[in-house]
Amino acid sequence: MEEYAWLDTPIHKNLFRKFPFEDHPSIMESLKITVDGSIMAVAMSKVKSLYEKEEVGLVRMGYRETPNFKVEDEESFYKALAYSVTI
Repeated sequence: MEEYAWLDTPIHKNLFRKFPFEDHPSIMESLKITVDGSIMAVAMSKVKSLYEKEEVGLVRMGYRETPNFKVEDEESFYKALAYSVTI
C-alpha cells in the first residue's frame, strides 16, 4: 500500500482547467480525489523529493512567495502540489 501526502487544503481539479487529466492516467492513479473532484492527497513518492527542496521550505515559512505555476506536464503538476502538502 502506497503512502500518501495529504494536502493542507484540498484543491479542486478545476484549478488546473487547461491540464488534460484524461491524457495522464498515471496522475489520476496517484491522487486521492473526493466525489466532487477535490484533490485530497498525492502519492508520497511523487512529491517527496520536490517537497524537500530548499525553496519549498522557504515558501512554507513565509520567506518567499509561492511561485506561479504553469502546469503543462506531470512534473509541473507534482511540483505545484509539493507546495500544498505536509510531509
